[in-house]
Amino acid sequence: MPRWRKRVTMSLDPILPPGELDHALAHTVEALFALQRSDGSWEGRLSASPGATADVLIAMHLADPHACQDLIRRGLDFLLRTQSADGGWGDDVDTEPTLNGTALSVAALALIAPDEAAEQIRRGWAKVEEFGGTAAIRDVEQCSLTVLVHFYLVLAGLMNDEGLLRCPIELALLPAPLRRKLTFAMPTALSWGLMCAALMPGGRIRTVLNKAATPKAIEYLAGLMGFEGPDGGFVESPMMSANVCIGLTIARQRPDIVRHCLNYFRATIKPEGGWAVTRDLEVDATNFITTGLQHAGLGDDARVTKAVEWIRSAQRDEEFIWTGAPSGGWGWGLPSGWPNSGNTGDAVIALAGDGAGIEDNQVRHGTEWLLRQQNYDGSWSCFAQVGRIATMDPSFAMVGKARSPKVLYGPCAVMSAEAFSALALSGRCRADDEPLRKAYAWFAKVQRADGAIENKWYLGQVCGTGSVLRALGDAGLGDSTVARRCVSWLRLNQNDDGGWGDALGRGHSTVEETAMALLGLCAAGVTAYAPTLARGARWLVDNRGADGLWQSSLLGVYFLELLYRHDHTANGYALQALARYRSSTGTRPDTFDQPRWAVTS
Repeated sequence: MPRWRKRVTMSLDPILPPGELDHALAHTVEALFALQRSDGSWEGRLSASPGATADVLIAMHLADPHACQDLIRRGLDFLLRTQSADGGWGDDVDTEPTLNGTALSVAALALIAPDEAAEQIRRGWAKVEEFGGTAAIRDVEQCSLTVLVHFYLVLAGLMNDEGLLRCPIELALLPAPLRRKLTFAMPTALSWGLMCAALMPGGRIRTVLNKAATPKAIEYLAGLMGFEGPDGGFVESPMMSANVCIGLTIARQRPDIVRHCLNYFRATIKPEGGWAVTRDLEVDATNFITTGLQHAGLGDDARVTKAVEWIRSAQRDEEFIWTGAPSGGWGWGLPSGWPNSGNTGDAVIALAGDGAGIEDNQVRHGTEWLLRQQNYDGSWSCFAQVGRIATMDPSFAMVGKARSPKVLYGPCAVMSAEAFSALALSGRCRADDEPLRKAYAWFAKVQRADGAIENKWYLGQVCGTGSVLRALGDAGLGDSTVARRCVSWLRLNQNDDGGWGDALGRGHSTVEETAMALLGLCAAGVTAYAPTLARGARWLVDNRGADGLWQSSLLGVYFLELLYRHDHTANGYALQALARYRSSTGTRPDTFDQPRWAVTS
């Protein structure tokens, strides 16, 4: 915990007196309203990442070092200042060093400031050697960003090009339905495919493929830039935009797109001098906090009403042809966050919390989006619908072979839970309607023998288990077989301090995991006076900062095992959990009738 965050003194009483809980909620609400922006939204800040910063630095150095001189200086200072005592860099500041973060940072320093940063480069390379050196960098199982890292180290003169992987530009020739399944890997894959076509032209067949694919790759990138508008970035991400900028710069293609990326870097630099993996999660933040304020009984407050109107304004009214998604979804940020199941589900939940049902045009449109994006097996993925025939893992576009299952593609329990809750709470589907029946069957299929449910968007098993339990409770299935097994697992895996957490190591409680577990237990109807719930609520109250808010943890998964932390995932979910816990101390709300298929043995 940073020195400036003073932790509230912990009480030895595991039960929360109502007065103390109300005071804690009031303090948190006051703090969150103070952070609300004038348009009704919250920022949803991600902190700067050494790996993303290194990527952006290399892009600016290659594309226009003179015009970007001031930004390059600030980024270099950020890397020099954030190197850990052991010589490495992590996925975030003050976190455990990783091979990705360390190697990317070393490459940027060696390419841009070899003399000034000679000692930092030496120490960083020693840390790379501890991770396994060049052999580990060439191994996708040890270095998930092997394509990027290896190429940058070749540019910096620290590695040779033996085994350097080619990004296949022929992906641009795939039929559109299949190409869409590569989702957010495509901008990097195609821009680097253009680069590889220029640097490694190959023989006659390769030349023909390059010639046929080049205009289609450029058309794809130009079209996506048009969707983003003048202020957006590729995948609303400095890191992805850096990859596009580097690929096009070396390929000597589309200087207008390169300039677009450079402008985006200037717009997205953090006050500390670095860049995050993606700009901000303002839609996530506003959804999470708004729902929490509604749970706290503040739905009629003018500030909450303004937040709801902002959520409405963020809905996409056009189809997103790059993933095949229909109109009516929400992305994670403006102007160019891609519409996805998680943000769409959470936005519909917030609108439902404001009293809007399926008679509301935007709720109806959002729930139609969710129904059209449901996978054949009843689950939901992030960006693209998954059919019966196995489709490509997006990491294939970057590394030439599929990665481990821990990639952001395919069905996800958290995404599925958010969609499930949205369909139930909006009144679009009852528990025994086919979409939720199929989703329940999928939850039952992926639930582990011990009751836990894994997911793709957060580390560990608590977040998936708690989220699914919350969704089942929202649909009146809190006493179903899957729900009972989730409850059992959460009870058995509560940490000794009263919180939950296995993402950062067993026994390490985090705000996000504790809040998601508590939310699930409350939604499922577990009595608020049960020691499990009381201790969880006690942990959340006692682990606030002096400002009434919480410290986020590095457990969000971005892409190819890059991790991030988001301030309002912690604050929004913790507020929801405590507010829902307080409500559960009174009369239990009515629930739907239990369908027979959900309560079998």
